[in-house]
Amino acid sequence: MSPMLIALIILIATVALFIFEPVPLMVTSIAASLLYAFFGLIEIKDIFASYATNTNVLMVAMMIIGASMFHSGLSELIGENMAKYIKGSEKRAILVTMFASCALSSVCTNIGVMTALAPLCTAMCLSSGIPPSKVLLSLLFGAQLGGFNTLVGVPSNVLANSLMVGAGYESFGLFSITPFGVTCCIVGALYFAFIGSKMLRDTGYIPEFAQTDRKPLDKRKATITVITLFVVLAVIAFSPKALPMHLAAVIGSLVIIGTKCMTVKEATNSVDWNCLFLMGSLSAISAGLQNSGVAGVIADGVLKIFGENPSTFLVTTVIFFAIAILTQFISNTAAILLFMPIAISVAKSIGVNVHPVAMIITLAGAASYATPFAAPQNMLAVGWTNYKFMDFVKIGVPMVILTYVVVVLLLPVFLPY
Repeated sequence: MSPMLIALIILIATVALFIFEPVPLMVTSIAASLLYAFFGLIEIKDIFASYATNTNVLMVAMMIIGASMFHSGLSELIGENMAKYIKGSEKRAILVTMFASCALSSVCTNIGVMTALAPLCTAMCLSSGIPPSKVLLSLLFGAQLGGFNTLVGVPSNVLANSLMVGAGYESFGLFSITPFGVTCCIVGALYFAFIGSKMLRDTGYIPEFAQTDRKPLDKRKATITVITLFVVLAVIAFSPKALPMHLAAVIGSLVIIGTKCMTVKEATNSVDWNCLFLMGSLSAISAGLQNSGVAGVIADGVLKIFGENPSTFLVTTVIFFAIAILTQFISNTAAILLFMPIAISVAKSIGVNVHPVAMIITLAGAASYATPFAAPQNMLAVGWTNYKFMDFVKIGVPMVILTYVVVVLLLPVFLPY
């Protein structure tokens, strides 16, 4: 049996188990990564390699810092004031959350934005009597869409640009992607608040970091928490080489525990370990799919569709949906690495400008909304909301289509072929 067929069989079985969930998601994902190793699609040493990534370290540390806002009573205070503004309106809570996360993720990593804002959004919901699940999912999508607002919004933007420059073409400007990003943020926020949220059930789940007794405001602890969070977010925004953001977050969490804003036990209990296991194992599955050659076959199939003298609309549509579908199952960086050389080759062969084609790859490659394991931040949201595989499909597929519509409408205006 070919590696590609084995990879596809395991993937289909994994998706089916994710949908019907006869066993916990963590069991399914770890078992799938073990099978990929057993059949030689990944190395044995790579099964658990993704558990110790800088991203996971960043997430654990930020979960602790976020939880300290509840333990200091700060989230309670902020939540009550935010609740006065939204006045018990779920739509208003979603819009406030999405626009705030869109703005911050323009310059900060989306996982950093999510872990920083999640405690505030949860406190706002609890103070307003709104179940937090829908609002926390809007936080995810806001952070993802906000990554399109600047060239440095997410690492995949930078990667796509560097691949284009490496091929000998002029770089995008810092704000070349901004018209697409801002439009996606506005359209996405309105869609989720007025249409998408109605497709979702309220799970009633309260995230681990918020599962603590309501505590009165402790000014000393609150001051330490605010200063620590502000400094860590500043480091994440400016990304100095001397202090990577995951180390800044770890130092921040040590400050929180060292100053007794939280005990070691409270800090440990605030971490969503299930989410971390899911992210680690699903990264191994993504690598196995890429190693099997499935992604390469899809890319070759795209070239065959074009034929001679294809229309620019056909080029836009086929490339966008090919990479958008692929990025739901493998990492967006892997999808972009695979498709960018192909896209540049296609653009040259049909005599069109490379830049709009590269922009399609950039935007579609990060449109990872439609499955829980499309991106690490999706699995983070699963842990916070208890939404299932089909919930992401229902809400995410229309968002992919809306992103495509934005691309089709704005390319002729800002990056004509």
